[in-house]
Amino acid sequence: MAVDVGGTKILAALVDASGMVLRREKHATPREGGPDVLCAALKEAVEQVVHKTSGVAMKHVVALGIGVPGIVDPDEGLVIVTPNMGLSNTRLGQFCKKTFGLPTVVGNDCNLGILGEKWLGSARGAASAMGILVGTGVGGGFIQGSRVWLGARGMASEIGHIVMEINGPLCGCGNRGCLEALASRTAIERDLREAIAAGRTSVLTELLEGRLDVIRSSVLRRALAAGDTLVTEVLRHAADVLGHACLTVEHLLDPEAIVFGGGVIEACSEFMLPIIQEVVAGDCLTAPSPGGSLLVSSLGDDAVLLGATAAARLHLGENPLKKRFQVAPSYPVIERRKSGVYEVGFHVLETDFHVTACGQAKRQKSSPEPSDATGRRQLTRHHLERPCRGGPHVLFVATGPSGDIALSDDACLYLRQRAIEWQSLPTDDALRAYNEFPGRKAALVHLT
Repeated sequence: MAVDVGGTKILAALVDASGMVLRREKHATPREGGPDVLCAALKEAVEQVVHKTSGVAMKHVVALGIGVPGIVDPDEGLVIVTPNMGLSNTRLGQFCKKTFGLPTVVGNDCNLGILGEKWLGSARGAASAMGILVGTGVGGGFIQGSRVWLGARGMASEIGHIVMEINGPLCGCGNRGCLEALASRTAIERDLREAIAAGRTSVLTELLEGRLDVIRSSVLRRALAAGDTLVTEVLRHAADVLGHACLTVEHLLDPEAIVFGGGVIEACSEFMLPIIQEVVAGDCLTAPSPGGSLLVSSLGDDAVLLGATAAARLHLGENPLKKRFQVAPSYPVIERRKSGVYEVGFHVLETDFHVTACGQAKRQKSSPEPSDATGRRQLTRHHLERPCRGGPHVLFVATGPSGDIALSDDACLYLRQRAIEWQSLPTDDALRAYNEFPGRKAALVHLT
C-alpha cells in the first residue's frame, strides 16, 4: 500500500511488487483539525482502497509506504516539520503500524518521488539523478545508485530553499529569495496577480472570470496556448531561474540526470524545458558531455506512490532496483476477435484505443492530425499524453493496417524527454510486438 499525503489531496493506492497500480483513491486533505483529523483521513483513504478492490483484504497487504512534504526522520517514522500542513511533530509511522498492523516506512515526498523515477521512471537508466518538483512549492531529491541522500538532519536536497536572489521575495520558510519564492506556482501566481493589479492585461481574467486567488497549472497552460504575453513573460522568468538552479545542482552534485516533475512542469514543459536547457547549455564551467541530461518525469502523479512502494519493499529487505528482486508486470493480451473488433482483457474495442502502463484499456478520443509532406497522418505529443500516463518503458504505436501514421517531431521529443522508447508498426505487427514484450509497456492503437 502506498500513500501520497499532499497539501490538497491524500492519494492512496494498492500497488503490486512490479509497480502496477491496481487501485487508487483520492481524498481531500483536511485543512483544519490538526494531526488527529489528518491521520483519520489517511486511515479512511487506505481502508477505501482495500474495500473497493475485489478479492483483497488488509491481510493481503504486506507493507505500507507514505510520502509527506517536509522534513522526516524515516528511522523513527517521525514527521518533524510539514509547512502548511498539520502533521509537524507527528509519529505517523507509529500511528500506521498500530492502526493497520503493517510494517510502515515514512519519507519525504520528493525523496520518494526520485526513488520512484529511478525504479520505474525517467531516471531508471541513470547512475545518479536529481529530482526537481515544481508545483505549489519547489521540492527536490537526490539518488545515487539505490540510495536516496538524506543528509545529517533529513534536510538534504531541499532545493526549493537555496537562495537565488539575495533580499528577494519572502519565502514560506521565512528566508528571502529562495528558489521556491521565485519559480513555484505560488510565486508565479503572485507575480501574475501583482502585474494585473498594476494594470497589465491577461487572458487569465477571462479564463478565471476575474477570480485570481488560485491560478492552476492547467490554466497557465491554456494561457500559454492563447499566446498571453504576461503569462509567457512570467513563466519565461520562472524557467530562467530554474535553469540557473540546475547550474548549481550540476556544479554541486554533477548528477547524470536531472528529472523535472510537478504540476507546473507537467502542464507547461513544452514551453519551459527549452528555456531551462538553454541556460544549462550555456554553462561556462562544464563542457557538453553524455551526462547531465534534463528529463521530465514519466510517472507524473504516480512517482511518489511508486517511490513509497519501493521504500516499503526496501524496508522488507527487498531492493526493487536490484535484478534479483525485480518482478515482471502482468498485462492483458490484446487480441483480434474479428475484423475491426479487439479484446483487451474484459474490454471489447471497435475504435482506436490505448492501453496504459498500468494495463488499463481506454478509447482513444483524439485522431491523428492532417497529413505531413509525405502524405502520412501525424501523431503529436497531445496524442501521447494519455497512453503514456504511468511511465511505460516502451510505447507501441499501431499505425493502421498500412502503417500510414507517423510520430511528429514534437511527439518524438515528448518521448525522449521522458526516456520512453517507442516502436511504430502496422497494427498487427505492433500488437504482436506488444504482447511479446515482457516489461513495462503501453500501446496506442489505430484501427483505420
